[in-house]
Amino acid sequence: MHDKHHSWRTPVLSTLAVDGSVNSRTVVLRGADELASTLMVYTDSRSAKFAELRVNSTALFVFWSQRLHWQLRVKVNVSLLSAGPQVENLWEKVKQSAAAKDYISLSAPGSILTKSPDSSALPQSNDHHFAVLSAQVEEIDWLELSTNGHRRARFTSTLWEWLTP
Repeated sequence: MHDKHHSWRTPVLSTLAVDGSVNSRTVVLRGADELASTLMVYTDSRSAKFAELRVNSTALFVFWSQRLHWQLRVKVNVSLLSAGPQVENLWEKVKQSAAAKDYISLSAPGSILTKSPDSSALPQSNDHHFAVLSAQVEEIDWLELSTNGHRRARFTSTLWEWLTP
């Protein structure tokens, strides 16, 4: 996404953990392809979400727009990309940014630190762990909150229907 201040740039992504619980976290939406109905998120291939999606590729994004008073719950099927030309082309851009250090750290995301969390002092590798989550949209549940009455609808590639809010 090009607008870094867009309210839908940072949705919550929910996945099913290996133990059956639900994990949710805010992610940064890096791309959306309307024609292909896909969303793109960057991650570390050692992250919990990557491992969880390897076991169960179904996930849910929740977007909220304060301005519109809209919530979108977007059910997706995620493909994991951790190697290949697409990943390397994107990595070429990311490695020029401050975010690159997150993908070359010797420690995996969520690792316990033994001292103060100064990320600039974390040991780094020559190898990257940059990966891409490519999420194929399967269903969108749209909810509009309004003092004049809420509205809700469900959309799939073949269906559009109004729902009780």
